[in-house]
Amino acid sequence: MPIENDDQLNEAVNECGGMVQEISDYLAAHPEKEWHGRIRFPRGFLKTNAEIRTRLPFVEDDTLKRNVSYALMTFQTLYWVVFRTDISGQAREMLIKEAVCLLGAVCESISIFPGTPGLGRGKSFSKRMDRLLDLQVIDKSARKRLQWLWDKRNQEHLYDVPFREFDHYSNSDWFKAVKAYRALRDALTTWRSPPPAGEPLAP
Repeated sequence: MPIENDDQLNEAVNECGGMVQEISDYLAAHPEKEWHGRIRFPRGFLKTNAEIRTRLPFVEDDTLKRNVSYALMTFQTLYWVVFRTDISGQAREMLIKEAVCLLGAVCESISIFPGTPGLGRGKSFSKRMDRLLDLQVIDKSARKRLQWLWDKRNQEHLYDVPFREFDHYSNSDWFKAVKAYRALRDALTTWRSPPPAGEPLAP
């Protein structure tokens, strides 16, 4: 029976949460039943690889485009866990970190254009962003956001992180990362694959 109002939503959430806990408790006592205790992931939540690829028209290499799409599907999966469950504390923060780092890696991959001087593999991410700024592909605001994202992405290297990552990542980091990625994606789409006149970019 479909949910039609907030009261029904709250009731369904409470019932579902209780059942998930019962399943988890049972599997903790009977780990051999793990395969039979899988919860159905909501169908239709994740965009298909084909749908995601349509938003990356500027990526010419098909293998890279598909791999970036897989990474963005992973990002969507992390979104579901972070924002549609009540996971909290350091576990939640680490999921946010992984999502931010993932978008940083995506931005690194989609910003390489071997045929354009200053945008090849031999240039660092920061130098490529400077080059895109010089070419007026991105503006100063996007450049700043992308440098922030890259600095966060480099925290993936745990050995080089000089501080304890306790109480460090928050929702604002998630949303800043998304804005940085979209700024680059939309700018590269306009630059390399502009839509027909009067037709907006895909969301």
